[in-house]
Amino acid sequence: MSYFWTFESDLPNGMGVETFSSEHIGVLILSAIIIFYIIQLYRKQPVVGRKSIKRTIAALLALLYFSRWIWCAFFADFSFFMSLLLPLHLCSISAIMGTAAVFSNNRMLKEFSYGVGLPGGMAAMANPNLGPYPLFSFFFAEYTLTHILLILLPLLYVFGDGFRPDVRSLSQSICLATPFIGMAFWVNQTIGSNYMFLNRAEEGTVLVLFDKWLGTPGYLIAVLLSIFISWAILYAPWEIPRRRNFSG
Repeated sequence: MSYFWTFESDLPNGMGVETFSSEHIGVLILSAIIIFYIIQLYRKQPVVGRKSIKRTIAALLALLYFSRWIWCAFFADFSFFMSLLLPLHLCSISAIMGTAAVFSNNRMLKEFSYGVGLPGGMAAMANPNLGPYPLFSFFFAEYTLTHILLILLPLLYVFGDGFRPDVRSLSQSICLATPFIGMAFWVNQTIGSNYMFLNRAEEGTVLVLFDKWLGTPGYLIAVLLSIFISWAILYAPWEIPRRRNFSG
């Protein structure tokens, strides 16, 4: 706990949580348990209670995002601030869209949370890419809580509110994400950042393996393929019955 607020440049070597280490797997298991029990709690709530839970999630997403700004102002450096805190990572965009979905009840934004925020959050939890940060650090805690909420929110829509994802709406989600992708590309070229991992494969992620296979920027082909596979997995449970009903 003595390094809870410490920035990466001041951390001793060897403190980071390795991907798929016992600590990382423990965090994944605990996160899955938390998500499961919150969904069960949500399902038992009346409409007012469900709205309160979703608004609490939206408020927490905003609080966690801006808490990172405050932490950076006191403990980080300006280059780190610029390379991380602009809302141009996919999960930051998903947090914005998810918050808007809660307060607008807009179906397209819910689809974005399911089709983009959910797989993005799961990928981030599986590949945390937090370098030297230990388990009990602000950055690790903020990162983990943010992505738990990004995974939880669309699951509440589906398993609590009866929301049914529609693969035909994916094109709308892609259209919503496209301007942010363009801005991320421009900012990366301007300041040398790596928003959406468009410039290079980050250490500690599966992107390093893709980079070994296909090089840079060839690894982005594997990223796109993995996105399509994740969409197939996420939408198949809803699309297959829909097609059967249509053909019947």
